[in-house]
Amino acid sequence: MSPPPDFDETTRAAMVSPTVTELHLFRHGPVDVGGRRRAYGHSDLPLSERGEQVTAAAAEFAVSRLPRPAGVISSDLTRCLELARPLAERLGVELLVTSDLREQWMGAWEGEAWEDLQHRFGAAINDYWNDYLNVAPTGGESYADLVVRVGRWWDSWQERLEGRRWIVVTHIGVIRALCCRFLGVPTTDALRFAPTHGSHTHFLVAESGATCATMGEPTTRPPITTAEIAATPPSVRLDRPPRLALSGSAGTGKTTLARRLAEHWSVPYIDEGMRRRLEAGLDLHTLTMEQFRALNVELRDEQEALEQAAITSHGGFVADRSALDYAAFWLFYRFFDHQEETAEVMATATAYARKYDGLLLLPWGVLPLLHDGVRSTNPWRQRHYQATVEGLLRREVEPGRLLELPDLLDGDARMAWVLARIRAPERR
Repeated sequence: MSPPPDFDETTRAAMVSPTVTELHLFRHGPVDVGGRRRAYGHSDLPLSERGEQVTAAAAEFAVSRLPRPAGVISSDLTRCLELARPLAERLGVELLVTSDLREQWMGAWEGEAWEDLQHRFGAAINDYWNDYLNVAPTGGESYADLVVRVGRWWDSWQERLEGRRWIVVTHIGVIRALCCRFLGVPTTDALRFAPTHGSHTHFLVAESGATCATMGEPTTRPPITTAEIAATPPSVRLDRPPRLALSGSAGTGKTTLARRLAEHWSVPYIDEGMRRRLEAGLDLHTLTMEQFRALNVELRDEQEALEQAAITSHGGFVADRSALDYAAFWLFYRFFDHQEETAEVMATATAYARKYDGLLLLPWGVLPLLHDGVRSTNPWRQRHYQATVEGLLRREVEPGRLLELPDLLDGDARMAWVLARIRAPERR
């Protein structure tokens, strides 16, 4: 491998490996096998309904959590391309497709149910499972053949991929072969690697060796069961309407959940003042920094007035933001160089937040970030703000009032979780 030109000779001489290639390996989602266990490798089976969900989650994971790659490489089979194509399109990078990254070819067994194969090829099936590495399905390739095929692919593509980051969408057999090659594990132990459908495996490959940063990382979150939600102990018990504020970055689902909760408790819903202004045509780029700071304070005080009015009229409310969100925005936009103003902002936000029975912090990265023409389309900008508000809330709000919503995607499950934590009278 030749070293990159941006290192001087002394530095290059001291470096063990001046060039690192990063591979993010994704296994495709589950396919539709018609309810039976089947032998399939080169068979171009479609994704199942669950496979489509897993693929969507893997795509969102790759787009929102990984640095932008140089390109996406994929097996030419549909179950991989269903992830690779939209990924390349969303990331704006090249898509490279190759049949070398196909799963093991099962020959005459392709597409057949294993129980049927046992009747037709009984002895051959037994031989295959007794020596998975070396015995090939009838007319197909052994796993050792696949390892050779994948090795040829790596040898021929290595220079082309060198020193850059790539997403590779492929099959479990291929991922196992690459794991063995990079880590120096005998292929007889390949089955020890078991990345699940849609999972993410991350390798850093250099001249001196390879590092596995992540192995089989799930890109979907296990759902919380109805029983687990029902068993959640309440944090807040009230004999009056609740005073609840939601926090989190754009795209976490605050507005939808806040509206539903307000309707459930028959209390006013307090919308986000900034969003209202942006939708009315406010262009933040026309504001000076002094005007921007003044707007932040204006929004905070406006929300405080609306919350107090809701308490007077209805006894409670559900707000799309919390007072502490405006303190988080102050820090996010780096207004803290104005120290006296910052001290006032922090103290006032903390004082305003004392009225809340609960502050509900929504998780980032669970829902896809929709481009609605108002919020930023940069997911990392939203992640930056999320980290800021998470840190502030955890520092300033006691655990009994800070409610951190788990990674729930379904709206009804989100409602059930909140209602299990906040017990308040319902108005009819």
